[in-house]
Amino acid sequence: MLMKPIAHIPYHHHWKRPARIIYLLINLLVAISVMPQATAQTLNSPFTVNASVVKGCMLGSGSNDPTTFGNISFGNISALFSDINVVSAQNAGSVVVKCTPGISVSIAIDAGLNSGGSVSSGRLMKITTGTNTLRYQLYQDSNYSTVWGNGSNGGQVYSYTADGTVKPFSLYARLFATTTLPAVGQYSDTVNVTITY
Repeated sequence: MLMKPIAHIPYHHHWKRPARIIYLLINLLVAISVMPQATAQTLNSPFTVNASVVKGCMLGSGSNDPTTFGNISFGNISALFSDINVVSAQNAGSVVVKCTPGISVSIAIDAGLNSGGSVSSGRLMKITTGTNTLRYQLYQDSNYSTVWGNGSNGGQVYSYTADGTVKPFSLYARLFATTTLPAVGQYSDTVNVTITY
């Protein structure tokens, strides 16, 4: 028996294109599904934060050093037959200091402008116009026994250990008596305070 040949189906190129596209998409999806997933990377590196505190002192109670501690005044006098004692106050002659806690601090006061560098026999206030003087002294204690100086001018330095707070130090001032009446006028002296730490 003769068999009829199978009818030939003509090849059309555009019939194969959709199958090829589907095949490529399937391969692409398979490839994507088996690719290793990217993971986040973490790097660590330390750094140091530091500060170095050095010792220091500040004169006065504000944020800046003052230009003056104020004045010690013995007031108005017409006769000086007995000593006049005055205690300084803040902004009126007291030395005000603030220093790093734990450090040793010394406070020295020079001899002033008129006493020739030595305070052994007292400091001198001088009249504004003329040569007249009045003798006075600055002490560290209320007994008026320890002369406040710089260690080499006949008086002693004052030393203390700072605690970081504002410290006002009183000066005990004495205007010495004189048997003669002082000349009329304004008398003054200027002393310099030195802080060492």
